[in-house]
Amino acid sequence: MAFWTAEKWRELPQTNEPVRPFDQNRLEDANYLLSVGKEIYLSSSEKKNTIRRLVDGESFSIDPGQFAYILTEEAVSIPFNAIGFISIRASVKFSGLVNISGFHVDPGYQGNLIFSVFNAGPTTIHLKRGEQVFPLWLADLDQRIKRATPKIGYDSIPAKLISAISGNYTTAFEVNESLRKAKDEIDKLRNDIIDLKSFKTQMYVVFGILVLIFGPTIKDRVVGLLPPTSPSEVYNSALPQRPSQSAVPDPQTPQLSK
Repeated sequence: MAFWTAEKWRELPQTNEPVRPFDQNRLEDANYLLSVGKEIYLSSSEKKNTIRRLVDGESFSIDPGQFAYILTEEAVSIPFNAIGFISIRASVKFSGLVNISGFHVDPGYQGNLIFSVFNAGPTTIHLKRGEQVFPLWLADLDQRIKRATPKIGYDSIPAKLISAISGNYTTAFEVNESLRKAKDEIDKLRNDIIDLKSFKTQMYVVFGILVLIFGPTIKDRVVGLLPPTSPSEVYNSALPQRPSQSAVPDPQTPQLSK
């Protein structure tokens, strides 16, 4: 297997060109740049399941987490003894646009290509009709395939493809954003707890200082409100009281009569 160089692309006869319309100015070192065509479809949660037709130069945007179908402007005709490989230009891929439609074009395929893409990045990606964003490489097979009839492709976006990507989807960026917000909330709660503990410690210190300063004064005032009492009086008042001897006669002592 050998990939075609730009020289081989240019040497092909006009009746046998694998891309139509063909423009040699779109050739790079070993690939041909296909462009955004007349039809696109963007996934939406608002049930706007309609295919959008673009006029020349009209722009559109793909939001983070959004799928899209993009029809190429050019039709391809892959020889039976070759195979095609497709991708997205690096300048667009670096923004987060991912090709999920596959990476090859079968031998004998004839028709426009439909790129299924997904914006996995954090920002909206802007494209327009005619923008050259899809490189195509061709490579020779060691022999011609057995199938002799062309594989007819697309000239528009079929409705059956739309139901597969309707609705909004969550990107890794959105997951990371949710985790970041959760972390911020946890950090805020942690700081609040630290502040509360610090405030509690400060209150203990202030209370201790107040006790040291005003404790003796408070004690003196409390003692001053109580009646003066000696320690012996407190002790005696706590003992049980005996009856007075003069009030209770002794049975052993004889009583004198008058």
